[in-house]
Amino acid sequence: MKNKHSPAAPIIGCLDINICVGILYLWSVFKSPIVTSFSWSKDAATMVSSYMLFAFVTGNLIGGFLNDKKGPRLTATLGVIMFSLGVFLTAFLTKETIGWMNLTYCVLGGLGSGFAYGACISCLQKWLPHRRGLASGMAVSAFAFSTVIFAPVSSSLMAAHTVGGVVDFKPVFLTLAAVFFVAGIIGTLFVRLPDAEYLKALPAAPVSNKIFTGKNYTLVQAMKTLPFWCIFLELLFINGTWTLSVPLIKNLGMQRGLTEAAAVLIVSLTGVFNAGGRLLMAAVSDKIGRTMTIIVLSVLTFLGAVLMVLNIQGAGFILAICIIAFGYGGPASVNAAITTDFFGPKNSGTNYGVAMLALGFSSVLFNTISAKFLQGDVTKTYIMAAISAVIPIILMLIVNNSLKKMKSEA
Repeated sequence: MKNKHSPAAPIIGCLDINICVGILYLWSVFKSPIVTSFSWSKDAATMVSSYMLFAFVTGNLIGGFLNDKKGPRLTATLGVIMFSLGVFLTAFLTKETIGWMNLTYCVLGGLGSGFAYGACISCLQKWLPHRRGLASGMAVSAFAFSTVIFAPVSSSLMAAHTVGGVVDFKPVFLTLAAVFFVAGIIGTLFVRLPDAEYLKALPAAPVSNKIFTGKNYTLVQAMKTLPFWCIFLELLFINGTWTLSVPLIKNLGMQRGLTEAAAVLIVSLTGVFNAGGRLLMAAVSDKIGRTMTIIVLSVLTFLGAVLMVLNIQGAGFILAICIIAFGYGGPASVNAAITTDFFGPKNSGTNYGVAMLALGFSSVLFNTISAKFLQGDVTKTYIMAAISAVIPIILMLIVNNSLKKMKSEA
């Protein structure tokens, strides 16, 4: 008989789902083959990851409203269906219709990914309220770990269906869509919320980690506070370096001395560091605090961007891009926890969904500035990235000063 009070099954189900919908970061693997096979504009292809990321955070927002009203199972199920359908429809694009990728892969796939991702984070936080950082870390590290699994799988599928340098993407995307749908739907069967009896038996969170203000804020109430907008802007700036790097990893690696095979491997390796940052720094944030963790990650991101400015080659490039991936991964879990800590668990899906819109703005803003105003110049792009990595440090110091006032008013 299934133990309805055990978090094991919901945790496994949520991790399975997030692994399935995490190909958001795989675009650097698909980009060059799609440009070649469909004679597509490089500039248009570069923006795909930005558009998908924007759809992803929009999915987090819409899915957050649904999750808070109807629960994580329905929200995650709809997310898996939309995501798989987006990948499935992408399989039927041709040279004449390749622009529709912005609707299939980006919008439909991104929205579905956001629905499922947000529902799984919220679900795990509710099962592990005493280890909220760890709960968020597990959910978002599984999302990042998708790259580790599916980068080599996608490369192998493309290699198996390449003739004369042109990839037949139909079997590639059909295969991926089938895997994502079957595995994702199986995962949703295990998603559920804990009952009161389970929650009552949990140990209290360590005093050093209790920054919950004692009040469950509605979205409107949260948006009236200074910390909400500090978190929003921190999300905007700390993610800039990674969103600039996603479409560049493979090609830039080859320009800096790596073979094509090594450059593809680096995409998988960034998945490892991305996932590691999410899991490790989430657990660290339970010990040293959320804002201090964001400050540490901002410093790491700054260092990675500086190494890229210095035109570092070979192994140095690998180190720099892995530091950037780690620095991006950590905030993904910590921000989910800090939003719930400050504004309460009741409306966490909605509150974090709105805050995550900053991530979508970040992806479009920084890549547009790089392409249109910096003409894609890598050095200038990473100078901008280094500057953007410093701003979250200031914002977190402001948040620390605001916490005492919020607690007194709660």
